[in-house]
Amino acid sequence: MTVSYSVRERLFACVGSPEAPGRSRDRQEGEAIVFATCPPVRSGGIFQRTMIAMTFAFGLTGGGPAAAQDVEIDRELFSTGMALYIDNCAVCHGENGDGKGSLASGFSPRPRDLTVGVFKFRSTEVGEFATKEDLFATIRNGIKGSYGQTMPQFRHLTDDDLTALAEVIRVASDAPGFGTAIVPPPRPVNADVARGEVLFQEFNCVGCHGEKGDGRGVLAAGLVDSDGLSIMPADLRVGQFKGGNEPEHIWMRLYTGIDGTPMPNFGRNTPGEDLWALVEYVLTFSNSGS
Repeated sequence: MTVSYSVRERLFACVGSPEAPGRSRDRQEGEAIVFATCPPVRSGGIFQRTMIAMTFAFGLTGGGPAAAQDVEIDRELFSTGMALYIDNCAVCHGENGDGKGSLASGFSPRPRDLTVGVFKFRSTEVGEFATKEDLFATIRNGIKGSYGQTMPQFRHLTDDDLTALAEVIRVASDAPGFGTAIVPPPRPVNADVARGEVLFQEFNCVGCHGEKGDGRGVLAAGLVDSDGLSIMPADLRVGQFKGGNEPEHIWMRLYTGIDGTPMPNFGRNTPGEDLWALVEYVLTFSNSGS
């Protein structure tokens, strides 16, 4: 069963009544909706049904990609996902989904603010919400770059678990649906590395990533992310790329850019074969293209 409410009127709360465990009421009175099924929450390692101070005030600032749109909610899937979120994600991404969990300050870059609807590693067009598979990959594989692991893996989660979590993230972001993946053109058999080297200079990749691909370009020291925190360009020599190490993953990063960072997108104005040439040149720094 699904229900659609305006994001301007949504305030999610899951309440387990001590008088009637597992039962609550459903209402739409101005701004509040109370879901009918309350997931169990792990607190101190013990599952319990208590009132969950888990309030998602999503979309109230209009920051998501689908702000001011109606968002359809699968209640059962959302409820399942909320339990998983509290158990696995809230400690970093926060009980409000705002990226301000109790461990957040120990990470650089900071955990995503899910209420903004901006995701770094996606396979969709510029401005489009991530695909469900994009979210699956990030949750399951975590995020590991040239400077180490910045998000852990959650390989214990099943596909059903990931589907439920993806629903929570979608609703948090005010997205009416998941995006559609771009399909990269086939990787050329004969790599045009020389063309890629030219593009590396023309696109000023060298300004951030450096002549040697070491992440020490002339612009590197002053770069900040969308949170205003210092951020370092990838050290291409390491051969470990956030969002995936396959050539197709690197092509996608060049096409879409990395939202929330200074890494721009080149897809809209660059032929696919030129992006492949740039991929091949990037891989020469780590010799990981074979």
